[in-house]
Amino acid sequence: MISSLRAVLAAFLLLSAGSAWAGAPGERLEKVVILSRHGVRAAMSSPERLEEASARAWPRFSVPPGHLTARGEVLASLMGGYFRERYVAEGLLGQDDCGAAYYWANVTQRTIATARAVSRTLSPGCAVAVGTAGEGRVDPMFEPVKAGVVVADADLARAAVAGRAGGDLVAWSASHRDAIERLDALLMQCPVGPCPPSPGKRRILDAKPGFVDGEDLASLSGPEAFASGVTESLLMAWADGQDFAGQGWRGLDEDALTRVFALHQAEFDLRLRTPYVARTLGGHLARRILATLEAGVEPVRAGQGDAIGPPDARIVFVAGHDGTLAVLGGLLRMEWTLPGYQPNQIEPGGALVFERWRRADGVRVIRARFTGQSLRQLREATPLSRAVPPLATPVFIPGCSTATPAFDCPLDRFEAVVSQALAS
Repeated sequence: MISSLRAVLAAFLLLSAGSAWAGAPGERLEKVVILSRHGVRAAMSSPERLEEASARAWPRFSVPPGHLTARGEVLASLMGGYFRERYVAEGLLGQDDCGAAYYWANVTQRTIATARAVSRTLSPGCAVAVGTAGEGRVDPMFEPVKAGVVVADADLARAAVAGRAGGDLVAWSASHRDAIERLDALLMQCPVGPCPPSPGKRRILDAKPGFVDGEDLASLSGPEAFASGVTESLLMAWADGQDFAGQGWRGLDEDALTRVFALHQAEFDLRLRTPYVARTLGGHLARRILATLEAGVEPVRAGQGDAIGPPDARIVFVAGHDGTLAVLGGLLRMEWTLPGYQPNQIEPGGALVFERWRRADGVRVIRARFTGQSLRQLREATPLSRAVPPLATPVFIPGCSTATPAFDCPLDRFEAVVSQALAS
C-alpha cells in the first residue's frame, strides 16, 4: 500500500513539476547552474568495519573506498542525457554546441568521474575538459576554511549546533529513539529493536551523543552520526544494484530505506544546516553561484569576476558532495522533499538546479529546483527522458520567491538575498 501511494505521489509530482518548469510563451531560458552531488560510490568504510554494525555480511564493491562505481558512472550519464534532452527542447542548447557547457568538480575521484560521465551525454561528441583544482589539493569553493579563504570560530560553531539541539544533545538524540530502534532491528536482523547485544558488534543505540574532534566545524558522535555513515553505505550499495538478499538480509527494501534515512538527515541537518555553519562553509560557494547566474547580464555587476566558467557558458555543471548542497540549502533556507527520501535528503547524483529565465515582461528571474533519481530509478538504472524524467520539485527561496508555479525569484532580489545571508 505504501509503495502504491508513493508511486502515485511521484507521478503527480513529475506531472506538476514538469508543467511548472516549461517556459511560457515569450519566455527565454538564458543560463543554468547545476550543483550536483557525485554519483554512486563505494562505501567509505571497509566491509569488515560495516559488518561490526550488522548481523549479515555486506556486499563488496569492485572499486576502492569512496570511488565512483561503474554503476555510478552509468547513472550519472543518464542524468546528463536527461539534462541535454531537456535543454535542447528549451532552446538553450543546439545539436552541435560544444562550447555551451562548462564543467567543474571538486578534487576527489568520485566528483571528477561524475562530471566526466555527465559531460559525455550532456555534451556528446565534444572534447570536454573537466575543470578541477586537482586531486590532493584544496578547492576553496568546497572547503573554504581549509583553503584559508574563510576564518571559522570552532567554539561558536559548536555553540550554534548545541543551541539548535536545545542545549542538550543527549535529549535531542533521545527524541529519535524509535528511528534508532528501527535501524537497529534492520541491521541486527531481529524482529523488533532494540536487539540484544552481540559479541564483537557495535549497536547504533550504544553510541554516546556529543561533540568529537574531526574535520567538520562541529563533528558529532552518537546514534545519529553512527547511523549516518551506515545508512549512506546501505544507500550506495542499494543504488549500485548489490544483492543484499543473497547475503541473507531480510526486510531491506525501498520503504525500509526511506524510514532509516531519518537519522542520517537529523545529523546532517544539525551539523551542516545550522545557520553559522552553513554561512561559514557555504558562503563562498553562494557568492560564486550568484556571480555565475549574473554573468552576461547588462549592466555588468560587481563580483561577476567570481563566475564559475566563461561568461558565455550557458550551462555550468558543478560536481560536489552532499555536504556541498546541504550548506547552500541551509544558508539560503531552501527546503525540498522527493518521494522515497527524507526532507532535504541528497541522493547520489541529486542536484540543485538554478535556471535564469527572461520572462515576456523583460524581468529576469531565477527558478530553482531539486532533482534526482528515485530509489527505483537508481537500482534499476532506468533510462531517463522528458517522458520518463527523474524526480524533481520546485524550490522556494525565502525572501525572494514569489507565488508562481515555479516560485520565480527576481534576479535582483536573489542578489539581495544572497548578500543578506552572507552578511547576517
